[in-house]
Amino acid sequence: MSPPQPRCVNPKIWQRCAGAGVIIPKLHSKVYYFPKGHLEHACTSPNDHTINIINRYRPSIPCIISTVDLLADPYTDEVFAKLLLTPVTDGFIQESPRDTDQEDKGDDNVVSFVKILTKSDSNNAIGFSVPRACADLILPKLEFEVPMRSQKIFVTDVQGEVWNYNHTYHGKPKRHVLNNGWTLFVNKKKLVAGDSVVFMKNLAGKVFVGIRRHMKFAAAEAAAVPKEKLTEKTVIKAAELAEKSMAFEVVYYPSPNWNDFVVDAKVVDEAIKINWESGMGVKLSLKNEESLRMRYVQPQGTISNALSNVPNWRMLQVNWDGHENLQNQNHVNPWQVQLISKAPEMYLPFPTKRPRLAEGNNFLEDNSVERLTTVSKELNTGGPACDDLSAHNHSSLNTVGTKFVETHNCNTQIASSGSIMLFGKIIQPVEGNFHDHGTKLEATTTRTNSAQQGLVANK
Repeated sequence: MSPPQPRCVNPKIWQRCAGAGVIIPKLHSKVYYFPKGHLEHACTSPNDHTINIINRYRPSIPCIISTVDLLADPYTDEVFAKLLLTPVTDGFIQESPRDTDQEDKGDDNVVSFVKILTKSDSNNAIGFSVPRACADLILPKLEFEVPMRSQKIFVTDVQGEVWNYNHTYHGKPKRHVLNNGWTLFVNKKKLVAGDSVVFMKNLAGKVFVGIRRHMKFAAAEAAAVPKEKLTEKTVIKAAELAEKSMAFEVVYYPSPNWNDFVVDAKVVDEAIKINWESGMGVKLSLKNEESLRMRYVQPQGTISNALSNVPNWRMLQVNWDGHENLQNQNHVNPWQVQLISKAPEMYLPFPTKRPRLAEGNNFLEDNSVERLTTVSKELNTGGPACDDLSAHNHSSLNTVGTKFVETHNCNTQIASSGSIMLFGKIIQPVEGNFHDHGTKLEATTTRTNSAQQGLVANK
């Protein structure tokens, strides 16, 4: 007798079972295939020989998604995807038109509710305790006027098998419970506490149920499950074909861990645009809906090393702030984190190009000599006797006192040649003879006396 084959699952139902955080690239879309990520997904502890083989190949290979099959494992009910990838030979990914009809097949607006099974839920003698929100969203309405509030409901699993449950509302306090058929369902699916059940309903009112395994089956049971698609040999074969630019097949089982080894090219390209470097602050992106529901705080950390600036698997090394449970995630992919701060910049007190000190220090730019010379030449029109004042004026700027430069060598008609530029302003000395040791200006005194004589005359 041939072993059971995986069954195709409605895309909407498949996505609800996989979880909102699981993203499968669309048909004909552009992607990057990461051999190291593929090996990590297939085997948590690969041997050194396999690692050495994978390290020989390119860290990332651009591809086109040629085929997408959304399936359910016939032994575990876990949903998975089988993808056929075609490498791009010229390095440029030309995205093909998408088959929108195929993408939109199935019932729209599927609603779902996920519950992690408790010990009582997985107990053979006790039914499944339905949360009130799940009952209101998914299950058919009970007739509460009837004394015995119960009804038969029919639920279809991902294998197409229909299960018959008895839905009641009783107890103290009153609660919704699924019993009778529930015990058979738990036994056949080998459900244990920690597994999750996903109840779904489409627009037509049809109810479905899916399963998310918390842990893999025991070793004896797992041996009976055909996992030949998730072995080191299959990863090596896929990587070899990819390196030769030949079409190859991969199988992906959704998981809350970071192992999305086939990633949309736009997502990768956007992440690589950032010039990642040590010192940048990042926070870990949330992937699974359970974390969102529990208001999980996004871990934050600082990049300690960026291994490459081309698409590479786990190319960022991050030191997380106070999160010991992230010790296995010190190396992450750029598209798994969000940038929250840039690396601290190193400031030099005296930059080499056009240095400028703070305004409060009242200093000029280093090109003040050049600017001062230009202004002096424009103002000096009286002859060569004043052409050398610019250098003299500049030297006078370094004097902290109130001493002015003598200008008696120039006639009074060109006294403007003694002007100086100070803090961006042109200062024009008063006409007349300046005394080096005094504080009175002779010309000022003469004007004052003349003004007083004019006032007396007017009187």
